[in-house]
Amino acid sequence: MTRLQKHYLYLLWRNKGFSLLGIMMAVISTYAGIALVATAGWFISAAALAGLTAVTAMAFNYLTPGAIVRGFSMARTAGRYAERLTSHEATFRLISRLRSDIFRFLSSRFWVEQPFDRHQTGSRLLQDVQHVESIYLSAISPGVVVVSVSAGYLGVLGYFLPEALMIALPVVGSVVVIMPLLYSRLVIQPQDELHTLRSTQWQTASSLISNFRTLVLHDRMVKATDDLTTQASRADGLEVKAVNRQQWIAFLTEVQLVILIVAVFYLALNAASLQTLEPANAFMLLLLSLGSAEILVTACPVVASLQLGIRALNRLNHVAESEAEETSEPRELITSKATQSTLQLSDICYQYPEQPDPIFSHLNKQFKGPGWYWITGPSGSGKSTLMALLAGQLSAQVGHIQVVSADKQFPAVMPQSIGVLRAQLRDNLCLHDDYSDEQLWQALSIVELDQWARNLPQGLDTWLGDGEWQPSGGETKRLGLARILLQDRGIILLDEPSAGMDAALAQRLFARLAEHWQQKLVIVNTHQTFLMQSDQTEIPMSALITT
Repeated sequence: MTRLQKHYLYLLWRNKGFSLLGIMMAVISTYAGIALVATAGWFISAAALAGLTAVTAMAFNYLTPGAIVRGFSMARTAGRYAERLTSHEATFRLISRLRSDIFRFLSSRFWVEQPFDRHQTGSRLLQDVQHVESIYLSAISPGVVVVSVSAGYLGVLGYFLPEALMIALPVVGSVVVIMPLLYSRLVIQPQDELHTLRSTQWQTASSLISNFRTLVLHDRMVKATDDLTTQASRADGLEVKAVNRQQWIAFLTEVQLVILIVAVFYLALNAASLQTLEPANAFMLLLLSLGSAEILVTACPVVASLQLGIRALNRLNHVAESEAEETSEPRELITSKATQSTLQLSDICYQYPEQPDPIFSHLNKQFKGPGWYWITGPSGSGKSTLMALLAGQLSAQVGHIQVVSADKQFPAVMPQSIGVLRAQLRDNLCLHDDYSDEQLWQALSIVELDQWARNLPQGLDTWLGDGEWQPSGGETKRLGLARILLQDRGIILLDEPSAGMDAALAQRLFARLAEHWQQKLVIVNTHQTFLMQSDQTEIPMSALITT
């Protein structure tokens, strides 16, 4: 059992009061609904039979059955209302804590923004959180209801019509156990493969669009589009296969339940003709079977929700652990007796998958601090790839990167795309660390955002992001720089930090940053060489690749 699975069970146990109450209310409301249908069927048929003669009509008690029907109706309504309140309260308590714990666990790792921008990671993360949230409402609670209804239905059949158990037991067992196992084996696995294939398809399409010029220049456009078409065809075929299997299993389940209903009603009518069962009870058993079948048919979705939730917890646990591994494995951090920060690339070779030529082949380079290094070159020359290798976001196929850090920390990384969280300005600056308001205002002042922040409706407490206060492109870049200032690492990596900024503003900022970071090792990937100071070093990518 993974760490997050254990944590989910722990949170479920912590909220056992509302969780158990919600399950109990779900069982009560379901029982009341089925009993209402069965009792109403008995009442109607008994009243009809009693009305055949004047004597039985006068002797028939209409009041007690009518009161029982009203009682079940009220119990069903009250139970459903109480079940909604308690189960949703239990779910909200559970997922609110689970969400915060999952993202706290992720954020406690070394902060790298870029991996979470990947479609495969981002979409899967969102879907997995939704699957985990539905475990209680869509699997645990309805699962208990299915088992309770199965037991109750078989118990009533055993009391009124014991001979029907020979048919009911295998059918109920098949519908509740065998068909869900078959569903999980034949349907869930293709659906999981389908999601992975759709993610790969999206990545291929995104890569095709973003690298259109490179693909055309290298005459690889036709192959790229053929690969995308092949992936789409495979995904469509897998989706059709999964839907067909799902429909067949649903059809087989419903056929078994129809056979059960017909068989029970036939045996009940036969027992009534032999006067071993009251005729009205035959109709009661028919409606009881119909009401129970409506619940039993949900067994397959219940098991599917449970399995999807468990797999989601496994994947979230894997993401949480692999992100840390992914960001730390490519580099070796040396902290003992380090007085100056250094980045040493030794024999680095890196080639993108399905690309004919490597980006770097046996690259050796040392960046020694304090000082600024500006990596320059045209688009597509490998600047961002080099930054991703230095940041640990990519792993070289050959060679290693040695990080000698005076402050015993990995480099602070500012990616090209700065994510604005839907949260307060202070949270967008602090991320998972804690800083004082004085530190926040100092960082904002350095990047000339202090006046902008003071003009916001609630200052540092103003919410940013989608649907809230949205900073411009240049303001977003400066927020990214403010984050790096707050982290105060000995080594700083900046990937196109001035893109979208006014030239005069960028010159002022980087002149100020050069003074503020004069004792640090700063490596900048840029097209804008006019921002360099006279004592800083320019390294063209062409010089790195040829050495």
